[in-house]
Amino acid sequence: NFSPLGIVSHSFSPPPVKRSDPSITSGCEMAEGQIQDQGGGGNHQQNPSLGGGSGGKKKGGSMGWMWNMTGGLIGRIASGGGGSPNGSGHPPVTRATNSQKIISGPQSPADQSSMKRSPSTGSGVRKKAFWNKRAQARLPGTIKQVRGAQYPPLTSRDSASMLKKQPELKSKKSTQSNRNKSIDIGSSSSLPASPVTTSGVAARETGTGAKDDDMNHDDAPQLQSTEEKEKKGKPTKNSLNALLSKRAQIFKLINEPTLDLATLRRRAWSGLCPAVRNDSWQLILGYQPANRERRGPTVTKRRNEYQDHCKKHYYGIEGDSRYSTSEKKIMHQIRLDTPRTLPSVKLLQHKSIQLLLERILYIWSIRHPASGYVQGINDLVVPFLMVFLAAKVGVEPEHLDESHLLEKHLSLVEADCFWCLSKLLDGIQDHYTAAQPGIQRMVFKLEELIHRLDQPLHAHLKKYDIRFFHFSYRWMNCLLMREVSLPLIIRVWDTYIAESDGFKVFHIYVCAAMLVKFSKDLLALEEFQDLIVFLQNLPTKDWTEKDIETLLAQAYVYKYQFEGAENHLH
Repeated sequence: NFSPLGIVSHSFSPPPVKRSDPSITSGCEMAEGQIQDQGGGGNHQQNPSLGGGSGGKKKGGSMGWMWNMTGGLIGRIASGGGGSPNGSGHPPVTRATNSQKIISGPQSPADQSSMKRSPSTGSGVRKKAFWNKRAQARLPGTIKQVRGAQYPPLTSRDSASMLKKQPELKSKKSTQSNRNKSIDIGSSSSLPASPVTTSGVAARETGTGAKDDDMNHDDAPQLQSTEEKEKKGKPTKNSLNALLSKRAQIFKLINEPTLDLATLRRRAWSGLCPAVRNDSWQLILGYQPANRERRGPTVTKRRNEYQDHCKKHYYGIEGDSRYSTSEKKIMHQIRLDTPRTLPSVKLLQHKSIQLLLERILYIWSIRHPASGYVQGINDLVVPFLMVFLAAKVGVEPEHLDESHLLEKHLSLVEADCFWCLSKLLDGIQDHYTAAQPGIQRMVFKLEELIHRLDQPLHAHLKKYDIRFFHFSYRWMNCLLMREVSLPLIIRVWDTYIAESDGFKVFHIYVCAAMLVKFSKDLLALEEFQDLIVFLQNLPTKDWTEKDIETLLAQAYVYKYQFEGAENHLH
């Protein structure tokens, strides 16, 4: 026989025990009463966490410490059985009689005072009060919430709702579809954050809801769809808004009474949309004046002036006797080159376009006798022609076809192309004079840049006797018109025209960036013929506008580093 121990509520609450019999208490309870020791009266001043023994001696003390660390039953057994009356070392299941009082929480002040006056309790009352102070009104068998740092603290009302069993979600797929009902899948704006609810936190804590990893990836299909749209080249809502905003700003800038040319250059550097490219190019090149009121009369005057030049100098037939010997040679060379102008663009092979190019090139050569016509100038007319004609008919340059070749548009576009070509060539006219000193300087500077930027590539080309003039002459003479597709060349020209010396200075750094980009491919080739063929047929067929913008950005970095600091190149 043993005296039951006092029942206290321990700070650790184990899982609930099935309590079909109300007289059976949980394993973490102790019976209230006076602790009696067999074998000569126990020492009541002894630490309750130690194992009991007769005469105050500690027997089975290690077992007592073990149960104290694990939050189990702490008992003192009067008989020396090693912490258990049945000799098994496990805590007994205590049966409470009707006369015994079950303590399930903190006592009222009256009860506490009555227990203090009771002579039968002795030091057990103080022990019970100590443990009651730590109980904090938790019932045996309740679940103590353990929340990590990732969850916000819950109120008592939320804690009560967590005791209810949460409905299990059928699957991750159903959870995802339910959450997506409140989100507009088609919207490309920023996705709303998922609301954090108490039920969601409870479901995660009790394990009845979806896993945290599943919750975190609910928006993945929407993000993936946005990325796929960008990969396919479809503009998103944000990109369209940015494009419209930029176009509106340039329209406003152009329509001001006096144009701020420096601001227009800055905005044009990063690319122009087709709706404003026509006027922007003409304004930056100086064909249209900065004053808005003077633009119409000035353009009309210059168009009429070009028509007068054509009537005076162009006779149409190559063998006309009115042509001088030198003029016949010029006309002969022009008529050989115009069919060769970007043969991949079908529109340029149309007869009306061939005559248009012939007139522009011939009139320019007559007005610039110091240089005259040089092969390669015919390519420089094409970007102006495609941009200005597309602006007249209201389509993008790559969508032009023969149906857009109306005479009323071609006569105006021809005059605009002539004057813009003249403005462009005025800055690089020494490229086409005798011995072409301008091109030679550009080629020499390109070689110095590669020697500074990529010395292994420079040594590799020198090893196989590849001279820069072998491949870069066409780059400088035609301004990469043969190396990059026409839509991308138009994008490059946005930056060239925006730069103060884009065609003369910045173009060198673009060529240097292109060589560095293909450095690994060139280092892998070890034959003179293979190197020359590669450099004259660069693999840019699959390039996109993003590739061109990356190239331009790298060229800008090189220019910022080396332009005006020629000593760094040696």
